[in-house]
Amino acid sequence: MDLFEDIAKIKMDFPKKNAITNEISTYKFNFYQVFAIGLLLMFLLLGVFLGNLFSTCQAASYFYSDACIATEFNFSVMISVWFVGLILSIFIYSIGHIIALLTNINEKLGKIKS
Repeated sequence: MDLFEDIAKIKMDFPKKNAITNEISTYKFNFYQVFAIGLLLMFLLLGVFLGNLFSTCQAASYFYSDACIATEFNFSVMISVWFVGLILSIFIYSIGHIIALLTNINEKLGKIKS
C-alpha cells in the first residue's frame, strides 16, 4: 500500500478550458438575475459615494465644537449600504433563480406531454 500509488489512482485531471466555457455559456440569466447583479453594482458605487458624502470628523477645533478641521471617509455608512445591497440583491437573484428553475421544469414537462 503505497501512498503515492493511491494518490495517482484517486487524482483526477483538471477540467479543460472548453468544458468550463461550455458549461458557463449554456446558462442564461433571466431579467431578475441581471437586475440583481446590476443592483449590486449600483449599491457598491452608492456605498462609496455615501461614505464620502457623509464623512466623519477626525479632528475638531476644540472639544464639543461644530467646526471640523479634518474629515475622513465613513466606512460604517459604506459597509451598511453594501450589506443592504447584498441582502436585497441576493433576495432578487434567488427569486430569478426560482423562476428559471420553474421555467426549466415547465419546458421538460411540456416535452414529456407532447
